[in-house]
Amino acid sequence: MAAAEDAVTRIGAMLEEMGARFELVIEAVSGYGGRLDALRQELFAQFAEVGSQIRFLSDQIGENRRGITTVRADLGAEMIRLGETLGRTRVEFREQMGAVETTLRQEIGARAAESREHTVAATVRAADDAGARLGEVTGTAAKKITAELAKTNKALTSLARKFDRFDDRITVATRDQDQRLRKLEQRRKTAG
Repeated sequence: MAAAEDAVTRIGAMLEEMGARFELVIEAVSGYGGRLDALRQELFAQFAEVGSQIRFLSDQIGENRRGITTVRADLGAEMIRLGETLGRTRVEFREQMGAVETTLRQEIGARAAESREHTVAATVRAADDAGARLGEVTGTAAKKITAELAKTNKALTSLARKFDRFDDRITVATRDQDQRLRKLEQRRKTAG
């Protein structure tokens, strides 16, 4: 912006100097009458037009600069918001993983206790088939627990992969946006 204003100032000074020199020439050849007056009026009108066009361009440069500043501020705020959201999501994911793990441990403990209680009750009722029944109950409970753990681990692994891919995409998008902002800033500096 400062470079554009400096250029406008220099052009204005050159136009004033040219106008002063033109005045001297006009005075020297004032004998040519009305034709020179008409030419002089036309040149002044053209100088005035060039000056107004330069002012218009300067105003446009200022407007564009303000627009870029606004866009940059909006993008920066959006990037901060995305970073905060990503942080909250990570914390929530870890909390949910901890809760799932605690729930699984409690359920495994409860089923193991049920299995022991069932085994003790079966032993009291029927001492003869206690060994066979104990193996059956323990085997069934172990299979159920193993199947549930496998399902849970698979779901958690899938969720962790999805979260990592989401995190990678957000990181790449943030870097891309930073790079775009730097390019816009460099263009603005070189244009200014």
